[in-house]
Amino acid sequence: MEGATVKRTKRLQITSTVLLATQLTLINATAQTALVRSSNPDRYKTINETATTDNSGTASVPELGESTKRSVAPLPRLAPNALTTRDPEKFGTVDRAYLDVFTILNSDNACSAFFGGRYAITALTELILQLKPKYLDKNIAIKMSGETTTVQSQATGFSFRLFEKAEVNLGGSFFQNSPHSAVTSTFRPNTRETRIVVLLHELGHLVKGPGNRWVLPDDGTSLSQSLRNTERVVSVCRQQIDSLSKLTASQELAMADDVIANNQP
Repeated sequence: MEGATVKRTKRLQITSTVLLATQLTLINATAQTALVRSSNPDRYKTINETATTDNSGTASVPELGESTKRSVAPLPRLAPNALTTRDPEKFGTVDRAYLDVFTILNSDNACSAFFGGRYAITALTELILQLKPKYLDKNIAIKMSGETTTVQSQATGFSFRLFEKAEVNLGGSFFQNSPHSAVTSTFRPNTRETRIVVLLHELGHLVKGPGNRWVLPDDGTSLSQSLRNTERVVSVCRQQIDSLSKLTASQELAMADDVIANNQP
């Protein structure tokens, strides 16, 4: 098959724990073979990544060339495509949190720019589509685990990584008001603001910023680094997070539709 190569991959695990600490560890000691294909120019390209670990146990992912990319899906419109319904009265907790973060990213502001601008919506949407509810340790907010794949749009050049599984903790700060599960001292658990911070924190581990580095560095087992990452999100995005209190879900949907209409060819 023209343009095809074979890469060795290892499985990774990333876990958001108390204060959204992210633990990135090697799961398989034995490398697995993944077949990659040439891509259609009008579709996403994915990159199977090979992970290595240093003595600290933190995994690093090398950059891969064009020949390792394969197509998986067409570039979606920058619309809130992960919503389970278009009726705000029927929104679940995840729907509303997703729409809130979508609204922030879908306009020109410091928070959106921090995550790479409007195209970061593609990473957010894929994360939400993966997200499954599960009861986990109360200190966990969102857990992402499994093999990592990098997705890149040939149309925009924007790329991000995804994990095989993403789970939101039904017993954590996303849904429960427990002081032991608080992810930041700025907002209480189980609030609109905390859910936005949780999703933005996870997004920061999926997208890259200047210098080809992850927007938020891997937390490893360091709660202090996790706290710094969370407070970084709050400091950059506080104005946008606070401003959402003035908007209803219906208004946010209308704003999203206006952006799409105004950007039609």
